[in-house]
Amino acid sequence: MREPDRGCDVALRLIEAHVPESAEAITEQVLRDVGGAEVWSQPGGAYGSVVKAILGAERTGTALDELHEAISPGHSLRVLVTSLDAVLPRPAAGGPVERRGDRPDAEAVSREEVYAAISGAAAPKRTYLVLIVLSTTVAAIGLTNDNTAAVIGAMVVAPLLGPNLALSLGLTLGDRPLIVRSFLSSSLGLAVALLTAVLLSPLIDVDPQVSEIESRTRVKLSDMVLAFAAGCAGTLGYTTGAPTGVVGVMVAVALLPPAVASGLLAGAGLWREAFGALLLALANVAALNLAAMATLTLSGIRPRHWWKEEQARRSARLGLLVFSILTLVLVGIVLVSQGFFG
Repeated sequence: MREPDRGCDVALRLIEAHVPESAEAITEQVLRDVGGAEVWSQPGGAYGSVVKAILGAERTGTALDELHEAISPGHSLRVLVTSLDAVLPRPAAGGPVERRGDRPDAEAVSREEVYAAISGAAAPKRTYLVLIVLSTTVAAIGLTNDNTAAVIGAMVVAPLLGPNLALSLGLTLGDRPLIVRSFLSSSLGLAVALLTAVLLSPLIDVDPQVSEIESRTRVKLSDMVLAFAAGCAGTLGYTTGAPTGVVGVMVAVALLPPAVASGLLAGAGLWREAFGALLLALANVAALNLAAMATLTLSGIRPRHWWKEEQARRSARLGLLVFSILTLVLVGIVLVSQGFFG
């Protein structure tokens, strides 16, 4: 039996560029230069000609940048990107991508794909709030009964990855509407989780000595490292086209249990313990967003148009500064509470 070609074992995209007939040749050349395994043209489309190519997902960002630079200044251009579940026969892997200037890393999907994937989770929809209530209910039962399996089940349901990454993406791009929507969605999700837990507390026995609750009342460096790793992993999942389901569970583990524990403890009148759990949740939010913004910046995610780059730089610097200060302050609290300074 013939061994499969491991060199082609990557996600594929179909690039469909609508251009005038006069720009057909240069469009074909650009798509070949960026590693298009197959490139072909046909008449029609929005402007007279359609040029298509099959590319690895990691090359689409470079392809869109090169097409925009080569075609847009003098010709009309519309580009559609479609995920391909299967291609037969499997195309050979494209050659090395020729980089021009300070392009983003060629192993990242396009900023348009990243934006479309993340920004859709920014608005607080009804399903989002329902899932927050349901996951909070399951987590509350798991925490109070010291049932780790139930807590993990709640993490699978909780939709907390998208709004936090959308906030980081908005700050990185300087996209104010996205910042506002994602901040409201994240804040509303946290508030709904807290309120739901407070309302559930009279119905269940809240014992602060139960290990699943007690472990969430103290901020530990290991918890912040988990949140930081989850932020990096979630962002890389979106920017490289990798699956993000498991990473979403990581983010939920970092954010939902301490928020639910805080609400339960507050509802039971245990304010000191509730504050410790809330502090842990906020520390994890800061670490997660700091990691996500750093990863987006290092991945080369930036506005396409040059006149928006200065606004994006200011927004990214402010976001990184705020989350860095919050993380450092909370790390300081952890070190003091653990007696690292005498």
